[in-house]
Amino acid sequence: MGFGNVTSTSKTMKIIDTEKKISVLIVEDDLLIQKIHKVMMTKFGTEVQLAANGKEAVDLFLSGASFDLILTDLEMPIMDGIEATKKLRSMGVTSMIVGVTSRNQDSEIQAFMKSGLNACYVKPLNAEKVTVVLNELKNI
Repeated sequence: MGFGNVTSTSKTMKIIDTEKKISVLIVEDDLLIQKIHKVMMTKFGTEVQLAANGKEAVDLFLSGASFDLILTDLEMPIMDGIEATKKLRSMGVTSMIVGVTSRNQDSEIQAFMKSGLNACYVKPLNAEKVTVVLNELKNI
C-alpha cells in the first residue's frame, strides 16, 4: 500500500500520491470530538467513518467492514475503548488501533495500551499527532 508524502500548508494538510486512500474508523461518543477528528483526518486525505461506541465498531467489523486505522476513545457508553480493542484483537483485527483519550494518568493510559493499542494520545488530535500516526501506519 502506498501512502505518499504528508504535506502541510496553512490551509490544507493531505497525503499526496496515494495509490489507495487510507480508511479510518473514528470511535467516539462526543459529537464535538467526532467532528474535530473527522475534519482533521479528512484534511489528510483519508476516508472516514464514525462509530459512537465500541459495540458499533465491533459490529462494523463483524459485518465485513475493514479499516486501515481505528481511532478509539477510552470512555464511551455501551462498550468502552478497552473492551472494544480487546474484542477486535480477539477477532483477528490487525488494523492499527490508536487510543485517543482525555485521561492523562499513566496508569490509565497503560491499561488502555495493554488492551491491544498500537499507540495512545491525549485529546484532541492535532496535525503533528496525525502525521506521526500516518507515518507509523505506512511502516506497519
